[in-house]
Amino acid sequence: MEKLKRRDVETFSLSFLDIIACGFGAIVLLLLIAKVGTSDITENIDQNQLLESLFSLQSEKEIITANLQKKNSLLEDFRKELNQEYFKKNEKKKGLEVIKKNQTINESIKERLYLAQQSLTEEMLDILEDQPRDTEVGGIPVDSEYIIFVIDNSGSMTVVWDRLINEMNNILDIHPTIKGIQVLNDQGEYLMNSFQGRNSWIPDTPVYRNAIKELLRNQANLGISLSNPLRGIKAAINSHYTVDKKISIYVFGDDIRSISLEADLSEIFRINTDINGNKKARIHGMAFPSQLQSEIIRFSHFMRRVSKENEGTFLGISIEGHSGYIDLQPGDVIPTDN
Repeated sequence: MEKLKRRDVETFSLSFLDIIACGFGAIVLLLLIAKVGTSDITENIDQNQLLESLFSLQSEKEIITANLQKKNSLLEDFRKELNQEYFKKNEKKKGLEVIKKNQTINESIKERLYLAQQSLTEEMLDILEDQPRDTEVGGIPVDSEYIIFVIDNSGSMTVVWDRLINEMNNILDIHPTIKGIQVLNDQGEYLMNSFQGRNSWIPDTPVYRNAIKELLRNQANLGISLSNPLRGIKAAINSHYTVDKKISIYVFGDDIRSISLEADLSEIFRINTDINGNKKARIHGMAFPSQLQSEIIRFSHFMRRVSKENEGTFLGISIEGHSGYIDLQPGDVIPTDN
């Protein structure tokens, strides 16, 4: 009985293991078959995507290549323009060098002419040293290097204004060497505010001369006038005199409104005389008579005194339509103070 039982158990056990082994083998086989089939599908999908990507990249490459060609074309145009600009710049530079050379030559000629003129002036001074100067009729000295104009720009000067500007140009032309110019009205207001103040001068160049002319076309650019040159003369001397400068002041006008001419003369004499008794600046006067002004005689007498006492010259300018009579008749009282 016992032997029979043992054989049944062993037979049952082997059959169970066979079944289990076959089942696992079938499962493994199914897994392998499924894996292989999935790989083929994935590979097919990846190849299609790659082809599409390739075609897309080729299209993008064509677009980028076209844009690059356009950029290269623009760059070439810019290079051509840049080369043209460099060429123009070089031409301008060459022209500037030529101008500088001409300026150097002109400066050299100007210096030689100046030296020759100085030599001639010294010879003339030697000749004229012992000859007294005619204080009434003598010409205007032209030894100054700095010129200041003090101008009455009141309404009565309107009719003679063009003549006044012409006389300014004539004065500047007769001076051989001018280093600086100033233009003030009779109250000491500057024509060019950018050059006002202590020891400030307008350079004597064609550009600035034209600028002065343009500004003077409008009398109002000189500010408000009170027809008394005392303040203008004081401003010219106090703001611009230095020991190393030869200065001439030209006073233009047709009238003087002053309580005391003698007091004004004394004041001008005081501020224009240094501690050694020498004059700081020559003061010249020009009277411009017009039909609108009856005080021309008083102004002319005043400026004649100022010019005489300050080594200057007085001139009465002839104006068309005016009688030209600006002096006193014999026996008349000199109109100094009212």
